[in-house]
Amino acid sequence: MIRHCDEQPPPPSTRVEVAIVGSGCAGGTAAWVLAEAGKQVLVLEEGPDKSGAQFTQRDSEMYDQLYMDRGGRMTTDLSVSILQGRVLGGGGVINASDVVPIEDPVLELWQRRFGLSEWTAAALDAPRLRALEDLSANPIPEAMLNRNNQLLRQGAERIGASGHVMRHNRVGCAGMGTCLIGCPVSAKRNPRQVAIPAALSAGAEVWTRARVVRIVDGTPKRLIVRLLDAKGYRETGEVEVVADTVVLAANAIGSAALLSRSGLGNHHVGQHVSLQPQLPLLAEFDEPVVGFRGIPQAYAIDEGEHFDDTLGLWGYRIETIMGTPGIVASLLPYAGLAAKQAMTQYPRLAAALLLTPDEPTGRVEVTSSGRIQVDYELHANVVDRYRQAVKLAARAYLAAGARRVMVPSLPPVLFESEADLARIDAFPFRPAQAPLLSAHQQGGVRAGPSQSSAAADPTGQIFGSRGIYCWDSGLYPTSSSSHTMAPILATSRWLAERWLSQPLTP
Repeated sequence: MIRHCDEQPPPPSTRVEVAIVGSGCAGGTAAWVLAEAGKQVLVLEEGPDKSGAQFTQRDSEMYDQLYMDRGGRMTTDLSVSILQGRVLGGGGVINASDVVPIEDPVLELWQRRFGLSEWTAAALDAPRLRALEDLSANPIPEAMLNRNNQLLRQGAERIGASGHVMRHNRVGCAGMGTCLIGCPVSAKRNPRQVAIPAALSAGAEVWTRARVVRIVDGTPKRLIVRLLDAKGYRETGEVEVVADTVVLAANAIGSAALLSRSGLGNHHVGQHVSLQPQLPLLAEFDEPVVGFRGIPQAYAIDEGEHFDDTLGLWGYRIETIMGTPGIVASLLPYAGLAAKQAMTQYPRLAAALLLTPDEPTGRVEVTSSGRIQVDYELHANVVDRYRQAVKLAARAYLAAGARRVMVPSLPPVLFESEADLARIDAFPFRPAQAPLLSAHQQGGVRAGPSQSSAAADPTGQIFGSRGIYCWDSGLYPTSSSSHTMAPILATSRWLAERWLSQPLTP
């Protein structure tokens, strides 16, 4: 059963075996596994439940309703926009549907450097395969590569850069191009379409518009839950959920913040955060590109991507992308009439994101007013890789016939020929100077063998507590993948199955 708390408030106190905070890739999967095993499961989701025609394809309404902080969450210095889902099904509802599993070298690094000896490739083989099955992962068909994707591939081939067409989790895609604000034809095989229905069929209960603000440790645990109005703007009441076991699955930032707000865990809570920041790049062509129709993100230049024995996934990756008019306009470095004029070129724009895995050095804190604060510094090694990625992407677009290529920074950096590429070397990347995006937050509740190095043990149990777990990307010591959907599904299933084999409850 799904209880929409704005329409049907729950009783003042509810008792369950397992309370799961968050309904995305981690929470939905955990609920599915535990409910099928016969556990009494309650999933608590702050956002609404949306599907089908409720995804109206209108920027202002959908960013307001589907994203945390209505799409406005930023780092403290306003340098990085942090995109997180706030809807039943989590980030899988509003992502670009790319499927990139966690690879063996990443797991081997986590064992060697971070002491996660049980997180082996062999142990995770079955959950990784199951994640691909749950996602209905499939290669993006050639016929579905729109011109935006074709242009980047064409340019890459002309300059001899390696690349590939990615896998996705769409079935029955209609090419509407509004993936980042929900799929009106329910083509995404995301947690809302797969894990949540399976969990409900197995007896799990789901509450929407239910914001967990604090966990009180004890035997059993008490969750303080604030009920929200239909739009999620105001808190309308407060209830209590009593549970034997609590599973945090609220995203790396949300889970760390909830632990901090609750006074739980050690000094590693909120530390070691990776934002994997992405830099947008635009290319203007003479002929129409119409990148806003079809699959937004299908082709990647992987020339610069590699694995570092100490740092893990490293280098950079260039992927096509396109957004609806609102988000594209927000990324352009213009205002007023200049912005209006720039948007007249929208049908002729091709776009890419330059993805850079980063060191886990960010920090999540909760202010005295209760707001989440994310501190993050753009390190020199990230800036160096941005410059390399900009040059390669610009070369590819110019080779494909672009009139000009632009980094939409303040001021914009423009390239009309390869002779202009050195311009990016002089760009300082000062705070808030370039519109960086983060969609793959990891860390904040890092897993490890001891309290001296981690916030949670290898099972995800929070140090200093018993029966409070984190099973989302907050556990990851470094970047798990260039896209975190498949890794989170795999590790959440694995951790849930391990817990079932030997539950650690008071």
